[in-house]
Amino acid sequence: MSGWSSGRVERGPDRRFAADAEAHRRDAPRHCPRCGAPPALATEFWEGAARRFYCSCSACGWTGEITPTGDVAVGHEPEH
Repeated sequence: MSGWSSGRVERGPDRRFAADAEAHRRDAPRHCPRCGAPPALATEFWEGAARRFYCSCSACGWTGEITPTGDVAVGHEPEH
């Protein structure tokens, strides 16, 4: 059918969140703290002013939170 449109509008990234997206790409953990493999999941969330990443590693099964603190990271792991 000529001239038919699905009604879907293609949009680029929302510029309001560009700085947040850049900070996420910059600060997201790139390696599992237990085995060094790339994390399977790195979901960012906030607690007050603190940014945290909930991470999961499919290579060794580690899960935990990592908190960016500048040049170093502080994390915790549940007791085994």
